[in-house]
Amino acid sequence: MPESIAFLNGHVNVHQAKGYRAGLDAVLLASALHPKAGQQALELGCGAGTALICAAHLNPGVHFTGLEKHENVFAIAQGNIADNVMKDQVDVIQGSVLSPPKTLQPDSFDHVFLNPPFFDDPKALRLPKTGKDTAFISDDAKLKDWINTALRLTRAKGYITLVQRADRLDDCLNGFRGRAGDIRILPIAPRKGEAAHRIILRARRNVKSPLVLLPPLVIHETGQKERSSWTPEAEVILNGEQRIDLELSKCPDG
Repeated sequence: MPESIAFLNGHVNVHQAKGYRAGLDAVLLASALHPKAGQQALELGCGAGTALICAAHLNPGVHFTGLEKHENVFAIAQGNIADNVMKDQVDVIQGSVLSPPKTLQPDSFDHVFLNPPFFDDPKALRLPKTGKDTAFISDDAKLKDWINTALRLTRAKGYITLVQRADRLDDCLNGFRGRAGDIRILPIAPRKGEAAHRIILRARRNVKSPLVLLPPLVIHETGQKERSSWTPEAEVILNGEQRIDLELSKCPDG
């Protein structure tokens, strides 16, 4: 049986696929979603379901669907949904981001969210261990393909939210250019005074509002790496006590 990891202060427990443990990125992604009751949300590449189930816990009036390609991970996600008693709110479908099942119709979801692989090119870095490689390195779909699929499945004026490496911000913006606006970027920095290593980016399909760059979210207290060293701002988010607010800053006039 895969190891079970607790999230959101123990309210969500997820068995992880062998070789890879979802964690910080998944919880931050889930926290950045703000769907309204009765809406439909989709996660592309949901893995074992960490972000999917955390998002469902934080938004009990919303129905969530996950898409996962790999059969063994898909089965773990199904088990996690059942173990967290969320079968009425969450379902998972097996299929590829490149060619989603026909049950996922274009223009169907109010919110689409994703944590795509960090690298398109397997030569970009030393390969991680088996099980973690598909989470970090794309096996077929590139980042632009993930964004294309998200745009196709999102309703007009719907939201697309992703977490990605900070150094791929330009690739993300290129993927949305001309097709989505009201882009809000939250840099995520390991410690105060350090460069951001992740971003959360939210865009709205068929909207032309200008881009907003938000103040960074700092995860650890200076000089510390342990979980107990989370900053107060990060701790309340990771415990599920407060949500990431991407509306904090408005674009100034002029």
